[in-house]
Amino acid sequence: MATKDEAVQEQVMKKVMQFLQTINFSHSPPEISREVHAIIKQITGVDDPYRAVKQKANEQVKKQLPTLRKLIKEADDPLLMAIKLAIIGNVIDFGAVKRYDVEEMIKNISHKPFNHERYALFKERLEKASSILYLADNTGEVVFDYLLLEQIFSQDREITYVVKSHPIINDATKEDALYAGIDSFATIMEGDDGMSYSSPGMVLRYSSPAFKRALDQADVVISKGQGNYESLSALDREVFFLLMVKCPLVAREIGIEVGTMVLKVLT
Repeated sequence: MATKDEAVQEQVMKKVMQFLQTINFSHSPPEISREVHAIIKQITGVDDPYRAVKQKANEQVKKQLPTLRKLIKEADDPLLMAIKLAIIGNVIDFGAVKRYDVEEMIKNISHKPFNHERYALFKERLEKASSILYLADNTGEVVFDYLLLEQIFSQDREITYVVKSHPIINDATKEDALYAGIDSFATIMEGDDGMSYSSPGMVLRYSSPAFKRALDQADVVISKGQGNYESLSALDREVFFLLMVKCPLVAREIGIEVGTMVLKVLT
């Protein structure tokens, strides 16, 4: 995606292989991906190889807004439907090996398994919350996030929506959040502001002081996607992780099958 020049591709591959010999196996996949993609950008000179597919994902999902809104409005529990849609939106991931048909998943959404016990806790926390920190994941998915934020927004509730400072795979940036209209409901924060490049997941040691304060102080933390789960699952605070499990490693760690919708609570 960054270059068709095979000589440059070979140079990238050799440099990445050199880097992989130095990795610390205690580091999370997002930390390793951060360095690999930085190498690709440095050698090719292309800052955002995924730009075209990200724009396409945003445009395609935004066209579905009327249909998605109808699903939420007609649901017995609009908040629950918005959460399911937000999780299904998580399949839009150009960094994942397996691809999913988003429209097909939306059609079959009511048949997907979901843990209602965790949902009850989620609702309880939301009702009492005056501040919410919402960690974004991918482009396209941000439109689904917009629909969930529409459900949880209130004038007396402060919502902060966290994106990446720099392009990394198809992770959402401020530009994507603004395109989706997230600023109608939330303050947009670049969680790794000040860093020279981003990781596909909010890695704490590469995050800004402002993000760390917000993470510590928010009444409710909502974290989208596998990258954020891999980066933040060891946090010493309650976090609600919304994700679609897309790889066997994460599936085994959580104890479920690949392709399962997850609302996981860590305390």
